[in-house]
Amino acid sequence: MSVISSSVDTHLDGRSDHKPRTRQALIDASLTLFASKGYDSTSIDEIAALVGVSPRTFFRYFDTKDQVLFFGGDAFNEAVVRGLPEQPVQLDDLAALEATLIGLAPMVTPIKARIRLFYQALEGSPALMGQQELAARKHDASVAAALADRRALARPDAQCRMAAALASVAVRHAYASWLDSRRPLPALFEESFSLLRLVSSAETLA
Repeated sequence: MSVISSSVDTHLDGRSDHKPRTRQALIDASLTLFASKGYDSTSIDEIAALVGVSPRTFFRYFDTKDQVLFFGGDAFNEAVVRGLPEQPVQLDDLAALEATLIGLAPMVTPIKARIRLFYQALEGSPALMGQQELAARKHDASVAAALADRRALARPDAQCRMAAALASVAVRHAYASWLDSRRPLPALFEESFSLLRLVSSAETLA
């Protein structure tokens, strides 16, 4: 089922009140085509045609196809980094990350269908997966720096870096379960972090 907006205003003179809606329609069309046809097999002409605008209109919003795919992707990551300092000081790094992610879950819950299409598009393109991996490393570094600030460290230590990396694993696990089920994302975040602690405890006992 398509997630493309059912109504798109094609009057784009810079004064239009519908530019955000048109941009989102282009994103939705791109995700739908990338997931069904593959990123490399989808042309900008096809994306524009599906929305009902010209290719020139596409380039008023995006410079490249991959920019469509990753547009707005930093918003959630930036919210995580901003939210970490607000967590109680008595929480350890992983607990602070868990609480932050659970608090931000409503930010992504309404766009579950789009996120599913995003991951389907990634799976069909090794190049895009590489871009996603680079973005994830950059985000991990930002999270580690935020954790260091939270503990008044001059720079991230090994604990900060490890917590950031483990949180990324927990998020990927939670997302995979969420996209394949009807379970709420906050509960899956809790479950993923619990599994991290369980594995860590088991290794310590061993």
